[in-house]
Amino acid sequence: MLRSSTTWVVPVALTVISFGSNFPSAIAQTQYPFESTYNSQTTLTPITENVLRIKSLGENVDAPYGLTRLTNISYGKLNPNTGVIAIEPDPAEFGLENLPFGNLTISGQGEDRLFGTVSGSAILDFPNSVGRVTNTISITSGAGRFSGATGTLLLLENLTLDNPDITAPVRGLPLISGSFQTFQTVPEPSQITALLCMGVIGFSGLNRRRSYEKKTKYSQAHSGT
Repeated sequence: MLRSSTTWVVPVALTVISFGSNFPSAIAQTQYPFESTYNSQTTLTPITENVLRIKSLGENVDAPYGLTRLTNISYGKLNPNTGVIAIEPDPAEFGLENLPFGNLTISGQGEDRLFGTVSGSAILDFPNSVGRVTNTISITSGAGRFSGATGTLLLLENLTLDNPDITAPVRGLPLISGSFQTFQTVPEPSQITALLCMGVIGFSGLNRRRSYEKKTKYSQAHSGT
């Protein structure tokens, strides 16, 4: 009987697997809340009279998910009358051609990374030696466990402007907060369960039928004794 049962288990299992390979897929979403303050240094490099290349480097060894390092390249246009810098990742927004698109990377020791772009504004009040940065980080992709990540983070930073030279490195503590998400394609669990149940029920019915037939033959064979 063990050999007979095994003979039936194999086709039933293969049938379930065969149907399972054609299941419609569902999208599972994993949400990652994020909040971290980075020790940063930002350098403004003039490209034209009022257009700047902005480079920021940041670090926080206690950042969530091991994302301890931040690197950002973007572009800004300074209004000398107000001290406001409009910030965009695309240099073409400021009439600059043949320059690389800006980008942001938040990374750690392993392969986990977030990629995105930064846009927003900064106010540099040199007479009062203070500044304020309000940026939106658009997460467009990722690597490692954050592959395919998307989301929006807000960057807020208060600056102390000790040097009136706009090209002097500025240290700050940008707070980055918000959330991002990743998506993964998985089979529909309800359909898997249904087909597994069908397979088990079918196998159980066949097994009972064969057992009944054996008992019937046995009874018939010994009915005359």
